[in-house]
Amino acid sequence: MNVTVLTAAGIQALSELFPDWRIWVEADSGWHARRRGGYIQDYHSGSAAFSVHASGPAELAGLLRWQEAIDHYGPFACATA
Repeated sequence: MNVTVLTAAGIQALSELFPDWRIWVEADSGWHARRRGGYIQDYHSGSAAFSVHASGPAELAGLLRWQEAIDHYGPFACATA
């Protein structure tokens, strides 16, 4: 099976599960996701992440699920412009 086809399928599946995130893969640095829309990037302690990076699709999905929980229940909810 062609790895490129599997990678594209993984990106498509994760993009459907996490529509608020832009997801892509780079061969040398792994899987990445960055928030879409008017998200305000904030660097204070306890703020939600605006980008996450993982070595594979399952790890990225786990990180994005954690971000969903932080957005809804964390001490600093995700701020939008």
